[in-house]
Amino acid sequence: MQDIVCKYHNDFNKIKLPNFTELEQNLLFTLITRIRTSKPEYWNDPHTFYFGFGDISEMFSKEYRHNHNEIEHICASLKHKFFKADFTILCRETLKINNQEKEVLAERTINLFTEFALLYVPENLYDSGNKKEFYGISLTINPRFEYLINQLINNFTRFELAEFIALSGKYTKTLYRQLKQFRQTGSRIFKWDEFLEIMDIPDSYRQIDIDQQILKPALRELTAERNLFDTKRIPFKDLKYTKLDKNQQPNPRGRNKVCFIKFEWEKEKVQEELEAESRERIAENLKNHIPTSDDYNAKQEFENYKGVEVSFYDSNNRLRIAEIKDFDNETNQLLCYDKKVNQNFYIPFENLQKANTWIAEKLKGIY
Repeated sequence: MQDIVCKYHNDFNKIKLPNFTELEQNLLFTLITRIRTSKPEYWNDPHTFYFGFGDISEMFSKEYRHNHNEIEHICASLKHKFFKADFTILCRETLKINNQEKEVLAERTINLFTEFALLYVPENLYDSGNKKEFYGISLTINPRFEYLINQLINNFTRFELAEFIALSGKYTKTLYRQLKQFRQTGSRIFKWDEFLEIMDIPDSYRQIDIDQQILKPALRELTAERNLFDTKRIPFKDLKYTKLDKNQQPNPRGRNKVCFIKFEWEKEKVQEELEAESRERIAENLKNHIPTSDDYNAKQEFENYKGVEVSFYDSNNRLRIAEIKDFDNETNQLLCYDKKVNQNFYIPFENLQKANTWIAEKLKGIY
C-alpha cells in the first residue's frame, strides 16, 4: 500500500475551515493530494481540475463508495462551507493618486478556489433545471493561492494522508494539522483566543467542556498506536497540554484567566537522522544474515511475479491496481507502479517470502 504524503504550504493552516465535518476534512485533503499529483485536464484550463464520481467515491470508505446521493450531499456541503472559508493576507502596495505614489498596506481576503462546480448528467441538455445524476466536481484554484499547493518551498507541512483520515473527530483532525507543522520542534503555544477560533470551538463551551469534550479525546486519538502500511505509528508520542496565564506560567485549575495553551510531545527526527538510522539498520541486517536455500527459492519465485498486476484494497477501503516491479532486499520493500496516478510506490514486508505470499494471495483474488 502506498504511503501517500499530503504536503501543503503552512499558510494553508491560516485558512479558517468553519464547521467542517470529519468526512469533509477527509475529502478536502484527499483532493489537495490528488491536485498535487494530477495534471489539469478540464476545459484546457491550467488551474482547473476535474474529479469524476468514481474518483471521489474512491476517496471514501465502503459505506459511501457507491451512494450517489450521499457523496453529492457531502460535495455540496463542502462547496458551501469552503466558500465561507477565507484567507486574509497583508501586502504592501503602491497606489498612484493624482500623479503621486502612495505606499499602503492592503488587507485582502481571498478564497483558495475561484470556482467549485457540481456536475450532473441531465435527461435533457437544454433543460437547465433538470438535474438527473451526480457526475463529479470541478475545482478552479485561485492563481494567487497556487503556491499553497503546487509551489512547495522550504516552509511546508507533511503528514501521511492515511494517518489523517484514520483519526476520529473533527477537532482531532484540526489539532493534528496545526501541530504537524511543528513536528520537529516538539512544542507549540497558541494564544487562547486564537486557539478557540482555529479549532472552531463554540462560544458556549466552558473550560471543563473544552477539556472533557475536545482536548482529552483528541489527545487519546493522537497518542494511540496505529498499524498503517504494516508499520506501527503514533502521531504524537507523549503529547500533553498545559493552560497558561498571561505570563505564560501554568494555570492550575483555572485560578487565573487562561491566556495561552501549550502542547508538548516527543519531537520527530529530521530526515537526515532517519536516513542514517536506516543505513545502519540495513548494514546490520546484511552483516547478520546468511543466505539460505529459502532465500534462493524466494528470488526464483519472485522473478515470475515481475510485471504482473495485482488488485487490493488499501487502508481506506479503496481498490488499487498495481504492477509488480521489483523487491529491495536491503529495505525489504516491494516496488510497485500505479498506472492510474503514474507513480511508483513501496509496500514494506518482513522479507521477500512474505511479499511472495501476499502477491500470490492477490492473484488468487484474496483481498
